[in-house]
Amino acid sequence: MADLSELQGEVLALRCFVAALISTAPLGQQLRVWPAFNHYSELVQDRMDEAGKAAFNHAVVRLSARRQSSSSASGTA
Repeated sequence: MADLSELQGEVLALRCFVAALISTAPLGQQLRVWPAFNHYSELVQDRMDEAGKAAFNHAVVRLSARRQSSSSASGTA
């Protein structure tokens, strides 16, 4: 049986996967989905330790930066 720490790790991995999946959607869909994702993410984030929160926030920032750089690169091509 998994303990709470393992389950929190699984939830963190799932949240990162969903964030990555959202970042591959067309921009119009991303604009609608990100606010809902952030809302539900905050509900789970309250139950995580500081390391889990930091890891998740780092992943989301990297995805956001990657999304912005690829959209600006496609705009210049």
